[in-house]
Formats: sequence, structure tokens, C-alpha cells
Amino acid sequence: MKKFLFILMAFLLIGGFVFAAGEQEKEVEGIVLTVAMHAPDIPEETEAFVNLFASEHPHITVDFTSIRNIDEYLQPKAAAGLMPDFVSINSGSFGADLADRGILADLSNTEAAKNTLDSVKPQYTSPGGKLFGIAGGIASSLIYYNKEIFSDLDLTIPENWEDFLEVCETIKNSGQTAIIVTPADGTIANTLWSHGFANNIVANEPDYIKKFAEGTMELNTPEFADVFAKAKILVDKEYAQKGVVSTNYMDGNNMFLRGEAVMHFGGTWLGGMLIEDESKTGVFMAPWNKKGVEKVPVVATETGWAVPEGPHKEAAIMLLDWLNGPGYHYYQNPRGNIPHLKDPMGEVKLSPAMKGYIDDISKYPVSGGLWFEFIPASTMQLIAKLYQEVLTDQKTPEEAAEAFHNACRDAVK
Repeated sequence: MKKFLFILMAFLLIGGFVFAAGEQEKEVEGIVLTVAMHAPDIPEETEAFVNLFASEHPHITVDFTSIRNIDEYLQPKAAAGLMPDFVSINSGSFGADLADRGILADLSNTEAAKNTLDSVKPQYTSPGGKLFGIAGGIASSLIYYNKEIFSDLDLTIPENWEDFLEVCETIKNSGQTAIIVTPADGTIANTLWSHGFANNIVANEPDYIKKFAEGTMELNTPEFADVFAKAKILVDKEYAQKGVVSTNYMDGNNMFLRGEAVMHFGGTWLGGMLIEDESKTGVFMAPWNKKGVEKVPVVATETGWAVPEGPHKEAAIMLLDWLNGPGYHYYQNPRGNIPHLKDPMGEVKLSPAMKGYIDDISKYPVSGGLWFEFIPASTMQLIAKLYQEVLTDQKTPEEAAEAFHNACRDAVK
């Protein structure tokens, strides 16, 4: 009997060593981590810092893809069960639905989640209670402007829409383009649409998020039509750049950097790119409010990151924690965007102009979100299409408002 027990123990010990060796082999086994990130403004820098993570983990190789439209990219991937291991994601209904369908992992217990400000977690929490994404920053959109030209033309920062049009007229009369807008690839939703909606709708409808979810948001109104009409005014009065309908996100950024317009409507996440010299470039809140009415700023979350359920989930969470920990400054510095972390690691670069802007918008009692946080996922592509149709006289602003109203109702039937 003793001999049998000795043999059994020896067998178990040998088996344990084999198991341990297998586990060790599993740890160093090569992993190809597929990473799809939205980084049109800094594609090379993004690929570089993701590869830096891989260099610190020799068993991981990164297969990186830079994507422009997150929902368009992920919808067929999710339907086919071919999700990447690590993806960019926006807050709102699209990511929430993927989480509650079991496609995106719950990130609540990650180190990244523990270091994220509590104020930006609800936007990335699904109806089922899953934290499906980690915000990439705190976001707003605003107007960048050339300080030297404002000074030369004796212009002051406009405080309302009427004053803004006067500023644009003065700039036009000086022979220059007043403002760049970018409707070609949908980024106009971050700027003109979101600020128009905040000032025209949110100011009088505090339950707008709930009503969108219920399909009861009333949008077939003159106030919502004006969200499209303001873009039409800027184009018809020739305040915007030539070829405006075909101008996309990166084109607009580069045009402003080349000095082809005095103002540019863009995001806070572009601060690192567009503010090359604080003495020459400033920022101000879009004055999309009527004269005598207080502005409503846009305050939201930036595009963040998610981890789909899959065989490389553990390695993807390692990337997530690294990106929101020791690797954060590699992401933040080129962009100059506003951190979402309680304790950002490394040197965070944020321009004085952007700090001042954040201080300014924090004083307002009411704020609106960015479009993707609250509209139905199925209507996201419609915004850009409707602006194109309005700017090319295929639809009136009123017809665009009615079309979007109907689409939002149909989305929740």
C-alpha cells in the first residue's frame, strides 16, 4: 500500500511539473493581438505606441489597423463574429448593445476602470450594467482662431450667433475665408450638429436622452431645423471654404494649419495638432446661441477603447491597462487632449488655451453631449447625409429635420 501511495504521489508530482511547464509555455506562446483604433489625426503615433506596448511584452505581436468610422467598421465584424481583440468605441447605444449581447467584455474590474474618473463612466455603461468602454478623454468641440488676424481686423470674440455672423462678414470683406467646416465625412456631427442641438434643444429639454431612448423626442420643429440651417447660412454667405461639401476631417485640419481660413470648427482632441503657437492660435466656445440667451456648451466623452470577448481578452486588457497607465502619455501628448484619468502617469501636455477653455465651460449650469452619446445607432450615418443634402439644395432644413425625426422614431419601434 505504501509503495502504491509513493508511486501515486510521484505520478502526481510529475504530472504537476508537466502542467506547470505547459502553463509556462502558454505564457510565452506567441499572441497576435488584432488592434483596430480610430486615429485619423495621429495614425503613425498611435501605431508606434501600440508597438511600444508589444515591445515590452515579447510574446505579443500587434496587428494594427487605423479606422475612420468606428460603427461602420465594427457592425459587419460583430455580425460575422470577427471582432478584433482590442477596438476603439464611442459611448452610446451602439457599444452598449454590443456589451449586452455579450460581444464586448465588462471592464469594471480592470485597472484602467479604477483609474478612470467616475463622471465619465455612466456614458460607457450599458443598460445591463456593463462598463463596455474606457473613455479616451473628456471632449468638447470649439472654434480655433487666428489671433493675429482677429487683432488686425479689430475683432472681438463673438458671444452669440448674430455677433458671429458679423465677425464672419468682416473677415470675408477682408478677402479671407472666415471658417472651415467639414461635412464630407461626418465630423460635422461633432461640431455644428452637436452645438446646434445643445443650444436649440437641450436648453429647453433636459430629458432629451431619455426621450431619444423611448422614441418620443420631438424633432420635427423649427428649432431643430435651425441646426441644419446654420450650416446652410455659412455656406450660402460664402463664409466657409470653397469646396466645403467635399472637405473632410483631415483636409480641414490641414487647411487651418496652412492659414487658409481664420477660424476652424474642430474638437478639443486636436489641440496638440492645431495649437502650434499659443501667441498665434486661440480657442473659444461656439456661439451657437441667440443674442440674449445663454450659451450651452458641449461636454462629453472622447472615443475610448473596448475589449471584445475572445481568446486574447487577457492580453487585450493588458494593453488597455497599459494605455491608461504607464503608456498614457504616449497617447495624450501628440493630441493634447483633456485627460479622463484620476492619476495620469507621465508628463501630460495640455495647452494653457485648452485649460482656460475647460475652466470656462465648467461655469455653465447646462451642457449638451456629443451626438453619438444619445442618438440611436442606426441614425448615426444619417446626419452627414442630411447635411450634404441641405448644402446641395436637395433638402430644406425643415425636410432634414423631419427625416431625422422619423428615423429616430423608426429606430426604436
